[in-house]
Amino acid sequence: MVACLWQPVVDARADSLPIGVVKTAQGKVELLRGSDSIVAEVGSDVHLKDRLRTGADGSVGVTLDDGTLISLGPNSLFEFSEFEYAPQRGAFGFLGSALGGTMVYSSGKVGKLAPEKTRIRTPISVIAVRGTRFAVRLPEASGN
Repeated sequence: MVACLWQPVVDARADSLPIGVVKTAQGKVELLRGSDSIVAEVGSDVHLKDRLRTGADGSVGVTLDDGTLISLGPNSLFEFSEFEYAPQRGAFGFLGSALGGTMVYSSGKVGKLAPEKTRIRTPISVIAVRGTRFAVRLPEASGN
C-alpha cells in the first residue's frame, strides 16, 4: 500500500521541477500551469506540462536546461509536453506541442544527442527534428 501512495507523489514532484527559464518577454505573456495563469516575466521558471500563451502584442523566449531555445510570436500557444535531460543516465527526450501562432525552435543538447527523441507536435502533424533550427507558423491560437 505504501508503494501505491508513493508513486503519485513522485510524479507530482517531477512535474513541479523547472525545466527551463523565460529569457525574454514582451507584451502579454502567460504561463498556464494547471488551472493557474501566471504572468511570465524574464526569470520565470518553466515546468513540465506548462503552456505558454502570448497575446496580440506578446512574444517570449525560453531556454531549457539543455540549451534548447523556444521563441513564440504574437497570439501563440505552446506546451512543454515531455522533457528529459539526464546525461548521467543517457536519458534524453523532448516533445513540445505548438498549438497555434508562430514558433522558432533551436536545438540544445537533447536535439543534438538524441534527434530521434526530439519532436514538435502541431494540430495536424508531428515534426521529427533532424536539424538544429526551424520555424513553424500555424493559425493563431484561439482564446487570445
